[in-house]
Amino acid sequence: MRIFIIVGIFPPDIGGPASFVPKISELLTEKNNEVKVLCLSNEKYKDEYRYEVIRVMRFLPKIIRWPVTLVKMIKHGRKADLWFINGLPMESYLAHKFIFFIFRKKIRTIRKIVGDWAWERGRNLELTEDSFDEFQKNKHSLHLEFAKFSRGWTAKKVDKILVPSEHLKEVVKKWGVNEERIDVIYNGTKIIKDAKSQTSKNIRLISVGRLAPWKNIDVIIDSVDELNKIEANKYTLTLVGDGPIRQDLENLIKEKGMEKFVTITGQVSADKVTLYLNDADIYIQASGYEGLPHVILEAINHKLTIISTPIGGTNEILNDGKYGWILPLVNGKKPNPHQLVKIIREVQIKRKKDNQIKKDAFEKVTKIFNEDINLYKYLYLINPDLIKNKSKLQTSILLFGTTRYSKPLSVSDHNKFKALSNVASVNLLTYGDSNASYEEAGV
Repeated sequence: MRIFIIVGIFPPDIGGPASFVPKISELLTEKNNEVKVLCLSNEKYKDEYRYEVIRVMRFLPKIIRWPVTLVKMIKHGRKADLWFINGLPMESYLAHKFIFFIFRKKIRTIRKIVGDWAWERGRNLELTEDSFDEFQKNKHSLHLEFAKFSRGWTAKKVDKILVPSEHLKEVVKKWGVNEERIDVIYNGTKIIKDAKSQTSKNIRLISVGRLAPWKNIDVIIDSVDELNKIEANKYTLTLVGDGPIRQDLENLIKEKGMEKFVTITGQVSADKVTLYLNDADIYIQASGYEGLPHVILEAINHKLTIISTPIGGTNEILNDGKYGWILPLVNGKKPNPHQLVKIIREVQIKRKKDNQIKKDAFEKVTKIFNEDINLYKYLYLINPDLIKNKSKLQTSILLFGTTRYSKPLSVSDHNKFKALSNVASVNLLTYGDSNASYEEAGV
């Protein structure tokens, strides 16, 4: 199958789509699909992927970049069997329509939506102070209303929408997309059984992602400043990423005299992100909105304490504080730095509680946000023929047991059944009060 994947950010960029697209592209290639990826890029690279990567220079003026992007989409995508759209939705729509009218070819389309680009544009251009959910229902300037119309209109034109959280599914439904065309597939992370971090006398805080206004990074910086006034020079903060407000944050750090305690790494590779996570103690997300952040899953995977606002799909990970420490938003927009200070200090005092939260969170990630499992959900949705081929080879297994399995299943039992269900149709006859946990494991 020939698959054309479109994305706005791609390595060495960091962020959800830049993490996801190389993984699904590699898996699709491994399963004998012909994959091409078109992305925006800050510069040209000598790519060494097993699939072709077409880069469009991001710095070009839009009046030039748009036609260049459209031409490349038509050239490289017109022979594809499917377009998997992870960004650039309007450009994708126009190029797809051109192919239909000129070449009379109808190409199946799947679009993954992880947020609302209209809201992000409004916040970046300081055209709105609305929270993500407020933006969905409030009226705005003509500029933003046109952007809101455009994001919904292009979403309704694809064959299937994929979202990473139930919260975002409800949002996209309000854009006018039929619920039957929306599927939820959670983001995933590669499970690390023996993640180890270097010990330090300092408390090492970290936050990873684009330096954008709604990320509320200034709140984290203010909290570190306050913490070091309470306990001198004990707390450090590493900000991994780059973005439009980097200069503002650097000015704030300098103004507070915090250069020794706060580091902004800029854009780094995924491997370096892993190293930074491995050398941290507490992961902090102060965002006003997230779809379902990959990086929180990665931080849990590295056995970090998680402190996060419960926004968007994030609370589908945190479950109201069961799997992480909740940082509340004030008026749904921005957390209070004093509240963050209070939570960080509470974590230091309640070590036993924090360790249990981290243990429970890791078990949840292993069961529900396992990358090896969730990527296959994308794989079979993108190329249904793989399911047909699998079913032809599949064996049926009937298991008999006398064990009363726990509810929910333990991690080891869940993984055992899941591994079997990937290669066979599995039925289990045993004791138990509910089969819900078994269904999650494919049994």
